Amino acid sequence: MKFTSPIKTLTEAVNSAVLALPPKAADVRYESISLQLDRNKLSLFATDGDVSLITHTEVESEDKSTVLLNAKKFQDILRNMYDTIAVFKAEKKELDGDMTFSIKTDRGDYRISGTADGTDTSLNGLNFDISFAIPAKELSGLIDKTLFAASTDGMRPAMMGVLFELEPSRIVSVATDGHRLVKVSKKQETGAKQKMKIVIPARVLGIVQKLVEDGDVAISVDTNQLRIQFVFGKTTIVASLISENYPNYEAVIPLENDKRMLVNRANFSGTVKRVARFSSRGDVRLNIDTDSLKVSAENADEGASAEEVLTCDYKSESIMIGFNSQFVEQALNHIDSEEVDFEFSSPTRATLLKPTGERKNDDEILMLIMPVRINI
Repeated sequence: MKFTSPIKTLTEAVNSAVLALPPKAADVRYESISLQLDRNKLSLFATDGDVSLITHTEVESEDKSTVLLNAKKFQDILRNMYDTIAVFKAEKKELDGDMTFSIKTDRGDYRISGTADGTDTSLNGLNFDISFAIPAKELSGLIDKTLFAASTDGMRPAMMGVLFELEPSRIVSVATDGHRLVKVSKKQETGAKQKMKIVIPARVLGIVQKLVEDGDVAISVDTNQLRIQFVFGKTTIVASLISENYPNYEAVIPLENDKRMLVNRANFSGTVKRVARFSSRGDVRLNIDTDSLKVSAENADEGASAEEVLTCDYKSESIMIGFNSQFVEQALNHIDSEEVDFEFSSPTRATLLKPTGERKNDDEILMLIMPVRINI
């Protein structure tokens, strides 16, 4: 194997491929990157067994060959290399049949060990039920609005993903960690003949979000093998879906919240960020009265406290309710409207958040936050 490539170009491809690898691996296959050269096309493949990623880059070569390298070591070498064009070469060792992989630049010669590669990177064997294309910008926005609310609790594997309900002309995505919930509905042709539910691991969506740029993303689903495929640009990702059933999220969405507050999103977000810094537990207290919202917090042990008063649109009876400030901040950061509609019923029942006023798109967004107990 011998090819020529700019260091920067190859580094970008390697950085993309290694996103599929786990932080720690007990199997050498899951800490390696496969380089497969077919003349001017270099394919880079990595997998952790559940997520497989293959990406391509253009190089100068007339060879056809493969080599398997330690991904972390190869990535580290490229990251610390200066910007230049290098000649990459893999040769078999005479004694043990392993390979030496060399990088030659105008300043030096660098070598690491590799192995002959028989990795199957074809990603074949899938039988897709549905396939559709969605603009990369739309998919990235959908992921951004839901992923932050997914659970990180390994005891609840279904909630460590995002539920996608694929209807013929609509996608509904839902994420929850048991304390908050986000539901986003978007108009999108999917090719589904009837509603289909799949749960995509949060890690997979995070990889997709990091790599997608412009153009469309082709999505295909194999429900029998519980696999999903994303194709965009020069990259293909195939991943396992979560097999556990997603909880009935509709059951926790209140239908009769009788108290409504409209408040400027940016002003409220800034207030919560400032006041929460004075809280001992990161919680904030909301005292809501006619057209008035007081946000307060305290840390009795340190003798610290803060409060701010905002104007709002509120006509119901007074209510005092507490929230985890981080949940409120993150929810507000993922709403793009000028104003936010809060709907309450009591200090112990779920609160709903909805965008209102001018918005950047037509997505239907519903957020839910469970209140916390507060000391009066």
